[in-house]
Amino acid sequence: MSGTGVIKAVPPQDLMRDLRTFVAGATRRVKTNPLELARTALSVLKTLPAARDAVLEYFCTLFNSAVSKYVTQIETDMCLDSSSSTSGHEDATIVEIHVVLCNFVSSNPKAWAPIISTWSLELLGELSSRYAGRAHVPLSAGLNETLQLWMSCRATRILIDITTQCLSCLMHSDTESCINALLDTSVAHSPHFDWVVAHVGSCFPHTVITRVLSCGLKDFSQHGSADQSAKAPKLNSVVGILGHLAGSHFADIRSALLELFQWSLEPDKHEGDGENAERPATVPFLLQLASLSSTLLHALSTDVLHTLTPSMLPKLAALAPSWCDYFGGSQALEDLIVHLALGCEQGGTQILKLLLDAASPLDYSTTAAPDSSVSASVKSTSREILELLLQEIDHLLRSTMPGACSIPLLCSIKQEVTVIQPLLLSGDPLHVQTAVRLLGLLGYHSTAVLVSSAAFLLQRASTDGHLVALVRLVTGGICNSTSASQLEQENGCYYKTGCLAQALEQAMRSNAGCVLGDEGAIQPPPEQLWHNVAHLLRWEHSGKAPSLRGGLISRAVRCNLQEVSDRLCTVCDPNLACDIAEVLDLTIVADRSSHDVYTVNIQLTLLMAKAVVAYFFLCVSEKDDLVRFRGVRLCCHLLAHLSSHSPPARSLALRELLEGSLFHSHSRLFGAKLPSQIRAPREDVQLLHENHKQGTSVMLAQRHSSVFHAGVIGHGPRKTLANQSQEPDTVTHNTQLLIEVIKACCSSGGTGSETGSEQSPTHPVSLDAITTVSLLLVELISPDVMYNGLPWPEEEFCKVTVERDLHIRRLFDDLPLIWHLMSLVATYRPALCYCSVLLRALTATLLAQWGSAAQRAQHNDRLLATTTQVLELMALGQLLPPPLSSLRDVIPHLKPQEVVQLIRDCVWNYLRDHVPSPALFARDENGLMWRDATLAHPEPQYTDTLRSTMQNNIQHLGTLYSQLFPPMSSKCQNE
Repeated sequence: MSGTGVIKAVPPQDLMRDLRTFVAGATRRVKTNPLELARTALSVLKTLPAARDAVLEYFCTLFNSAVSKYVTQIETDMCLDSSSSTSGHEDATIVEIHVVLCNFVSSNPKAWAPIISTWSLELLGELSSRYAGRAHVPLSAGLNETLQLWMSCRATRILIDITTQCLSCLMHSDTESCINALLDTSVAHSPHFDWVVAHVGSCFPHTVITRVLSCGLKDFSQHGSADQSAKAPKLNSVVGILGHLAGSHFADIRSALLELFQWSLEPDKHEGDGENAERPATVPFLLQLASLSSTLLHALSTDVLHTLTPSMLPKLAALAPSWCDYFGGSQALEDLIVHLALGCEQGGTQILKLLLDAASPLDYSTTAAPDSSVSASVKSTSREILELLLQEIDHLLRSTMPGACSIPLLCSIKQEVTVIQPLLLSGDPLHVQTAVRLLGLLGYHSTAVLVSSAAFLLQRASTDGHLVALVRLVTGGICNSTSASQLEQENGCYYKTGCLAQALEQAMRSNAGCVLGDEGAIQPPPEQLWHNVAHLLRWEHSGKAPSLRGGLISRAVRCNLQEVSDRLCTVCDPNLACDIAEVLDLTIVADRSSHDVYTVNIQLTLLMAKAVVAYFFLCVSEKDDLVRFRGVRLCCHLLAHLSSHSPPARSLALRELLEGSLFHSHSRLFGAKLPSQIRAPREDVQLLHENHKQGTSVMLAQRHSSVFHAGVIGHGPRKTLANQSQEPDTVTHNTQLLIEVIKACCSSGGTGSETGSEQSPTHPVSLDAITTVSLLLVELISPDVMYNGLPWPEEEFCKVTVERDLHIRRLFDDLPLIWHLMSLVATYRPALCYCSVLLRALTATLLAQWGSAAQRAQHNDRLLATTTQVLELMALGQLLPPPLSSLRDVIPHLKPQEVVQLIRDCVWNYLRDHVPSPALFARDENGLMWRDATLAHPEPQYTDTLRSTMQNNIQHLGTLYSQLFPPMSSKCQNE
């Protein structure tokens, strides 16, 4: 071996000479070389067992001298603010000793390891105690500082290495004696020896940690009173040692603490008095360790906390009275528990749920124990600790600025807030109240938590109690104070509104499927969110909820009006759309008593109008009459409000209604005759295969191979799909609903006093709005913008506009709704005047058709019905004065050629000479527009044809003739 080469083998006769040389050098009677003397001492140590104690004592002086010089040098350098290195013969000597002793141990560990380990441990203990507080490292210094000091010294570092090698050789064969020697030395030189235990413990973590805890528990149990337990000499040492080992062996510490806790709960067996005394002190010992070290608290909250269940609490409650002796009473113990709970960086939700399960009534709790007194004690104590915990969190947050106070427990709960949020829906009031308070405190610390919790409740609340919890969550919390100034209260109101608005936005996104829920989690029905918002709005409008009187809910919804409107535009479920529309109605149609003035920008108003129109068409397509009528009533209420406050919204709503009902897919709901749909096959074919099907013969003209039929090659004739037309009654009802909605858009007043409009009050229709409808009809139906004026041209001019007239006539035939819209316009005179171009086109086509019918001498019922409708419109709009207004009753009894003559002379010529202008109408005392019949009496040239025709058919029109042309009137005319 390299290390033993310096020890020369000597014959037995030279042993006495080496011994005398060693004694002379060690006692300093003879001056010798220190290195040679050390080699001689090592030789004596190996060959003379009787001299081992003397040799080891000499080595102690060498190491002590080296340590003394090291400490003195540090103190000198600190005073002179300089640095120097000391490397002399002492370093070479102790290095030689280190090498040789390690070789002794490795060559024969069974013989040398116990001797050398005992010597090195004792020497380390003496050196640590002797030089404690030196080298500018105070006695109160931490373990890391002490460890850094001694590991920087070569002498102590060599001793540590020797000790570690000895213990590693003996650990498997005699573990107990090794650890006992280490701990005995630790007790003798505590706390100065803790750095040795910590360093050695890193080599044998599990064994050292377990024994250190056992030693500390034994020492703690011997100081039973509260004053003495805090001064237990080994407590700080245990904390320091375990704290040093936690960096690399945290899992071993967790395992040891868990084993110790589980051992304390085991039933007493036939053990010694010492163990029986230590068992009740285990939990107080662990609590005391946790209070002195955040690392140990983290270890306890990681494993020990997870083993606690509500069923274990009665057993702990039975042991609790004995624990109070270590802390000075139950109040001090509770304060310590609260303090430790606040410092838990993990397991916050377990702590909260454990306290809640223990504090809840037996109906909801899982701690039902046979002993009712113990259960009552557990319940009351858990409630008290829970209340103290919440009060302490509240106090800490109030005493600091938002975000400045970091409470580990709150941070832990924040990471698992999804576990706390379901408590808001619990049937136990204590669970709900605690969750509201805790989430409110978390909301002060992090607004995102408050927003997500409010969104959770908005989506899942199913009872009034849940909604009350939502209101308390948003309106409660730290921000509220009765002594706050008005400015602070306004800022708080804006803060709450912002939080609730964000919560509603988040809930809507989740409700629409933008945010996926947890896998396996039951998602609430989409309607629930809107049910809850509508319920809150009703509470707000009722004025019975003081916390909602400031319009909190309305403001939050108004902040999301664009999202609400977009959702209403895209939703396909009529029930869901009805709920959204109700929320919109309760929001924008505010209660008159609230005096809440809210102005919506024009873009948002137009979006809401478009959304309501889309909702109307969704309602009309609904088969359930109750849902349909309720939805249309909401549409009327909303459109009346929007139109009365915003003319652009009225124009957009009317345009959307007319375009959607006439030309889009919704037109079938109003009886539109849609073109037949032809379904062609969509199979993908290969051109090569199609070419192979073609024959090679020459195609001749008019032969079968060159004739194209009305089908698809290879598939036969095209298949026409059945036209899915609506029932006549359904079309009639839908048309009536559309007319009501258009009237609501054209109403001149505001909305009723009732939001939600269970009864939609009628309001006078604005003539300007009806005029807008008539102009829109002209714009949508007439294919061009030329010749759309009010005057009627000469009949010959119809040749110029024949294509346009036929197009207009075709639309009237295919879209029966136009007739009802024209009737609506005609009802509110003089709006029909602006539809003059449409009436002119219809009349022109009727003239042509009746002329053709006269040549064929046949009667067409459909043509007659169309003519009657046109004449009824003119009569209703007072475009034709009496007796021309009764033409509709005359023509069913006439021949086609007579009808042609009447339409030409009595209708076309009259309207050509009397332009249908709004100026012909005057307003009466009731505010209605009328055309004075006395002033508009037609001249004879417009009535003579009618008179003569009726006379020719007097057998059918005698009664009507006497009414239209009374004898007195006839006599006056002849005169």
